[in-house]
Amino acid sequence: MLVDLHCHTSPKSSCSRATLEGLVAQARARGVDALCITEHDLRWTDDDLAAASKAVDFPLLRGVEVSTDVGHVLAYGELRRPLWRGYSLEELVAEADETGAALVLAHPVRYLAGERAARAGRTPPSPEAVAALPQWSLVHAVEAMSTQTTPDEHALVAAALAVAPRPATAGSDAHDDEKAGAYATRFERPVRTPAELAEEIRAGRITPARCQ
Repeated sequence: MLVDLHCHTSPKSSCSRATLEGLVAQARARGVDALCITEHDLRWTDDDLAAASKAVDFPLLRGVEVSTDVGHVLAYGELRRPLWRGYSLEELVAEADETGAALVLAHPVRYLAGERAARAGRTPPSPEAVAALPQWSLVHAVEAMSTQTTPDEHALVAAALAVAPRPATAGSDAHDDEKAGAYATRFERPVRTPAELAEEIRAGRITPARCQ
């Protein structure tokens, strides 16, 4: 089963121009089986997402992209704390341990390699240095590819995964309709709920995939 684990919609994510209808159309055209909606620090309610899924006639799952002290972390499954209060990664990990949520490090080397790093004059770190970052081992998986990261970032993440293997995901990180489904995660088992999604990620029964 192919799931795009990282999508944003307008207006719930202010940086997005994407509509649910447009995201679904592109994901379906690329052979993706479900979308996970991961707004920035905002969760859809179960009822609203169920109604949206019915309206677009396509499986939609709920996640959230949480801002932490080490950058953005994708969370799937139950979170108890109100998102407006904010999380440190340590707090997020502790809560996920209690609830069974799965945590994925989003665009893990965004400010270390690629265009943003080059503009800031930074020299990319070694794969060993990336793998030694505390957050690398604290989360359940690492986002290996997306449309919002560069080939240099993808290569560095792949090299770091070779140094310190972790389960890896991929997701479009779509902020406009055309990018939906360009990257996705292949699940070995069907996932129909956020709890099942979290369980499979935590178990590592996943593989990143490029669907372009």
